[in-house]
Amino acid sequence: MHTTTYLLTLFLIEFTGVLYAQDTTYLSKPPLEIQKLEGSIILDGLSDEAAWQTIPPFPFVVFEPVWGTSLTEKTELLITHDNQFVYVAGRCYTKDSSTIVARTLTRDGWRGDDWVTIQFDSRFDHQNALVFSIYPLGSRYDMAVSKDAIELGSSTFNSAYNMIWEAKTVINKEGWFFELKIPLYNLRFREGANGEVKMAISATRAIQYIQEYHQFPAISRNVIDAITKPSVKQPVLFKDLPHPSLFLLTPYIATSTSRQQLWNKTKNNFIPDRKNTIQLGLDAKIGVSPYLTLDATINPDFAQAEADIQQVNLSRFSLFFPERRLFFQEQAGLFEFNLGDASQLFYSRRIGIDDGKLTQIYGGLRLTGKLGTRTDIGLLTMQSASPSSEAANTSATENFGVFRLRHKVVNDRSFAGMMFTSRIGAKEQNYTYGADALLNIIKNQYLLFSLANAVTYTSGKSKANAIGQSRLSVLWENRKRTRWIHRLNYIFSGKDFNPEVGFVDRTNFHAIAGALHFGKFSKGRKGLFQYQRWTLAQGNSYWNAQTGKLESLTAGMSWNANTFLGTNWNVSVATYYEYLTDTLEFGKKVVIVPGRYNFSSASLLILPPLAHKIRLPVGIGEGSFYGGRKFFFSFSPIFSMGKHLEIQTGYDLTYLRFPDKDLYNTIHIGRLKVNYALDLHFSASVNIQYNSNEQKFFTNARFRYNFGDGHDLYLVWNENLLSNRQVEGRIHPLSDQQTILLKYFFTFQPRRLYKKHSGHKSS
Repeated sequence: MHTTTYLLTLFLIEFTGVLYAQDTTYLSKPPLEIQKLEGSIILDGLSDEAAWQTIPPFPFVVFEPVWGTSLTEKTELLITHDNQFVYVAGRCYTKDSSTIVARTLTRDGWRGDDWVTIQFDSRFDHQNALVFSIYPLGSRYDMAVSKDAIELGSSTFNSAYNMIWEAKTVINKEGWFFELKIPLYNLRFREGANGEVKMAISATRAIQYIQEYHQFPAISRNVIDAITKPSVKQPVLFKDLPHPSLFLLTPYIATSTSRQQLWNKTKNNFIPDRKNTIQLGLDAKIGVSPYLTLDATINPDFAQAEADIQQVNLSRFSLFFPERRLFFQEQAGLFEFNLGDASQLFYSRRIGIDDGKLTQIYGGLRLTGKLGTRTDIGLLTMQSASPSSEAANTSATENFGVFRLRHKVVNDRSFAGMMFTSRIGAKEQNYTYGADALLNIIKNQYLLFSLANAVTYTSGKSKANAIGQSRLSVLWENRKRTRWIHRLNYIFSGKDFNPEVGFVDRTNFHAIAGALHFGKFSKGRKGLFQYQRWTLAQGNSYWNAQTGKLESLTAGMSWNANTFLGTNWNVSVATYYEYLTDTLEFGKKVVIVPGRYNFSSASLLILPPLAHKIRLPVGIGEGSFYGGRKFFFSFSPIFSMGKHLEIQTGYDLTYLRFPDKDLYNTIHIGRLKVNYALDLHFSASVNIQYNSNEQKFFTNARFRYNFGDGHDLYLVWNENLLSNRQVEGRIHPLSDQQTILLKYFFTFQPRRLYKKHSGHKSS
């Protein structure tokens, strides 16, 4: 309790201090008008047509390294529209074009290039934004931002979200230039009075060789995630902008062959179990209304998704892996319901994945969007095979359901919401109910509240009580980058809280966590560091909700800094207390018996500038660990070999030693990823990972031909190889399992989405 009192005292002191607000005067002024296109445009990257000459460029300011200084290079951005598309032109002038960092040819990839991002709060709700980014060689990246860029889960910044749009770029002696062509149906806006549509926009240019960022509008750098934050974007007005209907179909065909080694008791050996399949499936995206989108899927297949990154788990709790499957990306941030720590009331990886293995999804529906201008709604229902059906050779299925509602309250940066989830199988049903709220109290002060209850019925009965099935989280923080910054969180989780469509890190506890930071930007270019943040106090404590005994306590300090040249430094020290009631195992060699443990650690992490052709990120840490010692070393060299080839390597070493118990374990995680791109259409990647705890090599190769957005051909090979073939007295085959997949899908519009409009051409 002394730690809790100390943290509360620090936060009360901080709260009485000076609060610095961002400059938002441009938000209260009349919106800037986006002119309609007059004339024709050829989409070639060069905005030299007469139609562009009447469009005024937006004024940029230097955002970093020193806010408000003179632009080193000239940047111009122009936006116009017709009845079908929004057009964006960019002129990134560069005095010496040899300094342009241009290495990326892969869609949604990045190798440290220069870039420009254009962002639209198309619904003008100050909560959501769509991001369109372009690199000098013509490759593109898109993303969806939700909840005003306040992270409540892994989908707040949803880089797996994909849209259909076009872009062209040109590099010449004056710099690099681009033109974008964005179909209106991507933006999902509501038409206002007299055909006027209000949106908000922002744009950023990154110049990597001098680590300079240009920004429109002139957002204060004190704002966390200022570049992506919807509520600080520039209001704009589109006139005579018709709302298009949205109707896209994506059928696919996939053929695969798989092999798995199964033990045959009769023959006393392994026999390969081979399966050859041909699958057909269909996805549909339908605009039910200007604000509502319906996604439907029949027999979806996600085998082309990237493999999960191997990790070392040195805790007693499960690891969280982000969702990569495309069907679950539409408005993914809306379905985030934070329960404190990494826990979520809804976790889409529960659907179709069981203990890392895929189960068949037969189909589903997903409705997302807005009811009016202040209420967000999300509905999802999915039918899949039961995880036990394959082992039991049955046709058992289960249904997953989610209902999400969120309504603005108090101001545009606050909401109150609720969520209901269900998982219904043949013998067991699980239901969860929850309410949450995010309140912007004053200036940078935010309060996050969530309360949920999960009930499991087996044969129609539930044995747990209401409190034991509940979880509560209350978080208070101020969100800014300079001067005093605080965070305080209380969490309660009942012993029987188990949302089976969610993710929960631990249960049966009370917890208090908090942090006090001080952030500072350099005045001008004086000194080595552009920004520094000192964490003066950071910690958390967990105690058993039934016995009241302290289970975990962490306290630490850290220093984080960015240099003017783009290197990031992080130094941290921490001390820990753990009370184990159950045995804890790290691999097969180290077993920690129940008891009380005190230990501490120190670490250093150095991340080099992303623009360097050779980058050598390194991390090192050492300290005591459950009565022994732990040493950690991470080294992840990245070699950019021009625009066609990149090699990513990585090695994580964790060495545990307990000399008193004569226990030692060295855990190795190795990674080798080769990315190749012939041009903007053909790309390939080979990803090999080794995990010594699993004693396996995980191999994944993906060959992709991208005809255009939503139109791809994939060849995917996955295989697991055993590094130790002698397990439990049996000699296992070298290859544990193998899958080869060929998949083709194509997105098209089954009917004309726009009225015929003459006088404006694009190609």
